[in-house]
Amino acid sequence: MVEELKVTRQRGGNHHPLSVSGFIIGHLTAKGEDYISSMHRAYKAELDRIAQEKGRRYRYHKPRYHSFEMSVQMLAREGRIEFSGREEESDSPQFQGWEHKPMRRYYRLK
Repeated sequence: MVEELKVTRQRGGNHHPLSVSGFIIGHLTAKGEDYISSMHRAYKAELDRIAQEKGRRYRYHKPRYHSFEMSVQMLAREGRIEFSGREEESDSPQFQGWEHKPMRRYYRLK
């Protein structure tokens, strides 16, 4: 007789109510093209909105920038999004006075 096995969630990692890859695809569908830092800020704001809507006492843990960037790179490798060809210098105040400022790379759906 075969017993029914319980499927349990894997240990470790963050379990967000909103898929990072799904959010990136949806965000780029709505916006057209955007750079990683802006998408990361929008994702964090959406997680906060969902937590507030559900009446959570604590907010969801937000992914680090590097993890979010790796998700964008993975989608690009899979061929779902691509570099749009547009780059510009960052105008963030933290880079004032820098001789060479970091570049913003814009991505779009393929």
